[in-house]
Amino acid sequence: MLDGEWPTGGCEYCRKIEDAGGTSDRMVHLAIPDLVPPELEDNTIAVAVTPRIVEVYFDNTCNLSCVYCHDGFSSRIQAENTRHGRFEHRGLVIDNTHQRHANFDQITQQFWSWLDTNYATVRRFHLLGGEPFYQQQFDTCLDFLYNHTNKDLEFNIVSNLMVDPKRLRDYVERIKSLVADRRIKRFEITASIDCWGEQQEYVRYGLDLQQWKQNFEYLVSQRWITLNINQVISVLTVPTMPDLIGYINTQRTHREIGHHLITANEPTYMNPDILDPDFFEPYFEQVLGVMPNETWQQQEARKYMQGVRQQIAASAKNTTEINKLRTYLDELDRRRNTSWRNTFPWLTGVLDVL
Repeated sequence: MLDGEWPTGGCEYCRKIEDAGGTSDRMVHLAIPDLVPPELEDNTIAVAVTPRIVEVYFDNTCNLSCVYCHDGFSSRIQAENTRHGRFEHRGLVIDNTHQRHANFDQITQQFWSWLDTNYATVRRFHLLGGEPFYQQQFDTCLDFLYNHTNKDLEFNIVSNLMVDPKRLRDYVERIKSLVADRRIKRFEITASIDCWGEQQEYVRYGLDLQQWKQNFEYLVSQRWITLNINQVISVLTVPTMPDLIGYINTQRTHREIGHHLITANEPTYMNPDILDPDFFEPYFEQVLGVMPNETWQQQEARKYMQGVRQQIAASAKNTTEINKLRTYLDELDRRRNTSWRNTFPWLTGVLDVL
């Protein structure tokens, strides 16, 4: 980036949004205050810097099989791929690729040693998965936070919220004492949800929306927790995104709720830009019509959503990726006894004509 070049391996989507005149995820993160490594204050091109944000994926233990995910992040997908075996058809390949690193235990110990040394300068500690509330290392993480103090630390868990309600409440109470004892500055939960209704339960396979709402509304009642939504925009989620945002808005009458957005880029056929450039335009009009625009974070979320809209409008229909999407959904239906045609009737006219 310092040489005016873009990295590959996923960064291209931010470039596409910026080329279309939109606000990318990269730009949103650069605008977050107070997280700049101190070295950059004196040298804006420094590359050896003190990390302010630490983000950890301990393993792939997860209880959901989201359609845009893979076995590296979901043990349930890994088990499904093992059960059904390799699938290859029309350019689409589904197979197990995840293997636990041979030196996993050694690397994990090295991480804790590094964090022990550098903990005082970390400002944000993100725990992701899989599903953190079901990972073995989660208790180790809480023990570490109990045995160390960083009054400037913001501890964030990204969760799908398909957690037993009692388990969730027990963990929340444990973490509450970290804040009360001033061992950390604050605690955040970022709840993952993409759209609404049966379409969301298909996209995040294994999710029960009623249980998700029960857990989320419990968190809404815990005013001491900083609460966020993490939403993945994909080819399957756009039409019911207004319903999701409408629900979030009702919960915002009780407290502030942050809103983070990301676009599904892998697998490539999950990106909404594979369809006709104007296909989702009426839905984006509805989405932006219900998105609030008051706080700084809400304004950044709107900018990102608008950037995605602009990027899609600047793209061309991709029949190769559309064919892969249909092949993939047909195979998921065979494996899971679901029906994408019944769940996404608006999509049948696009996929079944090819």
